[in-house]
Amino acid sequence: MGNSNWDREVDVVVVGSGTGQMAAVRAADAGLTALVIEKLPALGGTTSISGGGMWIPNNYKMQEEGVEDSLEDAFEYMKHATFGQSEEALMKAYLDNCNDMVAYTRGLGIEWFIIPMGAFPDYYEAFPGASTYGRPILPMTDDPIPPGNAFAGGGVLTRALEKAGRARGVDYLTGTPVKRLELDETGAITGVLAEKDGADFRVRARKGVVMATGGFSRNPEMVMAFLRAPIYYPCPPPGDTGDGHRMGMAIGADLRNMNESWGWPVYWDPDTENPIPAYAPELGKPGSIVVNRRGRRFFDEAGPYARIIREFQHFDTDTLEYSNVPAFVIVDSIYRMNYPLAQYEPKMKLPNWVTTADTLRELAEQLGIDPEGLEQTVADFNRYAEEGKDPEWHRGDSAFDLQTGGDASRGLANPCLGPIIEPPFHGAPMWPGVLGTKGGLRINPNGQVVNVWGDVIEGLYAIGNCTGSIMGAGYPGGGATIGSGMTFSFIAANHMRGN
Repeated sequence: MGNSNWDREVDVVVVGSGTGQMAAVRAADAGLTALVIEKLPALGGTTSISGGGMWIPNNYKMQEEGVEDSLEDAFEYMKHATFGQSEEALMKAYLDNCNDMVAYTRGLGIEWFIIPMGAFPDYYEAFPGASTYGRPILPMTDDPIPPGNAFAGGGVLTRALEKAGRARGVDYLTGTPVKRLELDETGAITGVLAEKDGADFRVRARKGVVMATGGFSRNPEMVMAFLRAPIYYPCPPPGDTGDGHRMGMAIGADLRNMNESWGWPVYWDPDTENPIPAYAPELGKPGSIVVNRRGRRFFDEAGPYARIIREFQHFDTDTLEYSNVPAFVIVDSIYRMNYPLAQYEPKMKLPNWVTTADTLRELAEQLGIDPEGLEQTVADFNRYAEEGKDPEWHRGDSAFDLQTGGDASRGLANPCLGPIIEPPFHGAPMWPGVLGTKGGLRINPNGQVVNVWGDVIEGLYAIGNCTGSIMGAGYPGGGATIGSGMTFSFIAANHMRGN
C-alpha cells in the first residue's frame, strides 16, 4: 500500500524505454519532472530493434505530396481492420492525436519520409477507407533508411527521443527492474517499487506512472496461457516478459486481446541464434513458393505478413497438429541469381541451414516434405506463372503484392509469378515468429488503465504492447505498433499535463 519512505520523487515515472519515452519528453516540456526506468542495461526496448515506422493516416508528407486521405476514411478502415476487437473511442483518440504527435516529434528534430515507391500500402486494401500509398512513414536520417532494412529506424527513433529527453532534464535509470506498483488507501497509484543495485528503490510519481514495459513474448508461461497458437523465435529483447501485465493484474486491472500478437514469419539462423524476417520483398519475388509438409501452398506469398501469419495458426483436426508449422520456402537458381534468400544476396554463399538439391524430389526428401505434393504444386505454379494468374491464392492481384513483392523489370506475365524450373533448387524452413504480443491492460481514450469494474485506476497509464492494442485483432498497416505506442504516450502525457 502507500509508503512515505520514498527514495526519490518525480512527477512522472515511465517504466520502459521504447515508445514510452515520448511520454517523458512531452511531460518534461510542460515543466514536469520525469524519470524513465529500464530493466535492461541499454535503453530502447523492442522499439530500438524495430523499423521505427509509424502508421499515420493523412500525415504531413502525404499532404505535401498531394496524396488524398482523410481521417474519416482511416476510421472506416480501422473499424474493419481491427476485426471487432477494438473500441471506437480508442480508434478515434488515435486518429485525433496521431498527427499532432508527429508534428511534436518534428519539433524534437525528427523528420519523416514515406517509404519509397509505394511499398507497404495498407495491409487490407479491400476494406473501405484503405490507402495504397503514404500512411506508413519512417524516421529520417542523413541517408533515408532503405525499405528492405527491417531494423534500422527504431534505433534512430529511440536515440532521438533520448536526446530530446536529456535536453529537457528527463532522467534515465537502466538495469533497474520495477517489481510492483505502490498504492494509497484509495487504490490510486502513488509510485513504483524497483530494484536498484540489488536493493529496494521506491520512487514516488506525483502525476502518474506510465507502464510501457512491452509484451510477454519472452515469457513461456504467459505465451502458453494466453496466445491462440504456439509462437517461435520472438524478435523482442529478453526483457519482453510481461512485467507490466502482471503488475497491472495484481491490482485488478482489466485485460484485452490477450490472445493476439504482432506476428510475422521468420527463418531461424542456428549459427547466430537470431530470427531473420521472411516477408513479401523476398517471398513475393518470381520463382519462389512457400509450402507445408504436404508440399502444398497455403497463402499468397507476396501478401503482407499480418495476413500470412494467420495461416500458421491453422490446426488440422485430422492430424491433430498445426500442419503449416514449419513451412518451407522453395526457390530455383534463376531466383537466386536475381534476389536475396533469407537476406543472403545472390552472390553470397548460402548458410548450411538452407538445403540445396539437384531435383525437387531430392529437396523434398531432405526437408521432410511430401515429394509428390511438392512436384504437383510446382507444376501447377509453373502453369500459373505462364498464364500470369494464380487462381488459388491470387498472388499478384493486389497493389501490395505488386508494389512490395513483385518485380516489374523482367517482363513477366505477372510480376509476382515466375516458374521454378532451373536447378539446383534451394529450400529453408520458415516459422511463425512475433514482433511482440499485443494484448494487455485495458485503457481508456486518455491512456488511463481501467480495472475489471470499468473504473479508472487513478495515477496509472499504459501504452504500447503492454496494453490491449487499439489495433484489435488486426494490423492495419506498417508502423501500426510504433504509431499506437507513440500516440498514446503523447496522449497520456497531455492528460497528466492537464491534471
